[in-house]
Amino acid sequence: MQKIEELETTLSQFQGLQEVKFSIYAFIQLLKVWKEEEKQNLPYAPVPLHMVFSGEEKTGRTQAAELMGKIYYTLHYLSEGNLVRADAETLNQPEEAQTLAEKAVGNVLLLSHPDRLTQEGTAFLETLLNSEQNIAVIFRGTPEEIQVLFETFPELRIKFCQVCSFKDLQEEEVSVRPSEKLEIFDLDSLAEQEEQLEALEETEFPEPERPVPKNLDKTLRTGQNLKAGARLDLTKYVQDEIRIRLVWNALLLPMEMDAYVFLLHENELTGCDEDMVFFGNLTSQNGGAAIVDGAEYPEAAFRLNKIYQDIQKIAVCFSAYGDNPAFDFSKIEAPVLQIFHGEEQIAYMELQNLKTERTLVAAEIYRYQNTWKFRAVSAGYRDGLEQLCQRFGIEVE
Repeated sequence: MQKIEELETTLSQFQGLQEVKFSIYAFIQLLKVWKEEEKQNLPYAPVPLHMVFSGEEKTGRTQAAELMGKIYYTLHYLSEGNLVRADAETLNQPEEAQTLAEKAVGNVLLLSHPDRLTQEGTAFLETLLNSEQNIAVIFRGTPEEIQVLFETFPELRIKFCQVCSFKDLQEEEVSVRPSEKLEIFDLDSLAEQEEQLEALEETEFPEPERPVPKNLDKTLRTGQNLKAGARLDLTKYVQDEIRIRLVWNALLLPMEMDAYVFLLHENELTGCDEDMVFFGNLTSQNGGAAIVDGAEYPEAAFRLNKIYQDIQKIAVCFSAYGDNPAFDFSKIEAPVLQIFHGEEQIAYMELQNLKTERTLVAAEIYRYQNTWKFRAVSAGYRDGLEQLCQRFGIEVE
């Protein structure tokens, strides 16, 4: 068995693919943490091992899938860790799908051309993913194929929350191709692993930790004075909590203002309802984004190192609650956006020229070269929260 350090070295030798290498490396560290917590009988809630490798031909997707099999095997997440390759349309035929599933137990199942999946094939795949089999599934496709897959079957998005985009390989760069050819073979049932999975299923995991309201100074004006379009490097704050909140001098009408956070994928849309964090869903799935419940002013807190790798951008928004058309930003006296790291205000933005807008996209936090940046936006919507939700892919009933 190879050591995990050796596999990390192999990963580093892939030429180009900087974002892919960073994503996989970060996921390895997360896998290590989960395994250590499992050993110590600590409660943890890991995301699925299933991944999406999006990119054009000859960008290293298959080699990366082979590497992931070895990583899962070395860290004892898969019993064999070999690579089983197939066209996704194989799952559309019940007998062929069953044979493929039996071969894939204990291994990585690499499915090409995911846009060829039918309703029957997707139903079989979901059954396979929900059966607690010792399998990791990786979709291998072009960006167009991946887009068709998730537009046709959006329910699959939550199962494939690790997305790697193979898009930065230059013409003069060639991916390292492992010389070892992995074998494919059938496996017996894994009773021991099934017992472990059943035990984990019965464990009650706590909800992600929610930020506690703090008495921050609403009159504070320190740090960088931002204007719309200005950017702020968040690299040194990635491991810590940062807070963004909207304050004002006075409300001219008795209205409530709420914070809304949208976790956006590469297409700048949410993948599911859980990607919208608000008073009805206070914390994101991994605890990376949260609404500060009970705060004096609408406020959101972020731990960017916990944000899932397939999230490329975070929209930070504020909206007047209720259907009263008189509730808009013209009734807010001197609104200011504050950005805090701990008790230190690192930046602020005075929101000007807002009148009939009922909903505000105040800022964006986005990935940039393996880190995070903040961009001041200050763009509003007159139609309110419904239009905002629709923009980011949330259906409002």
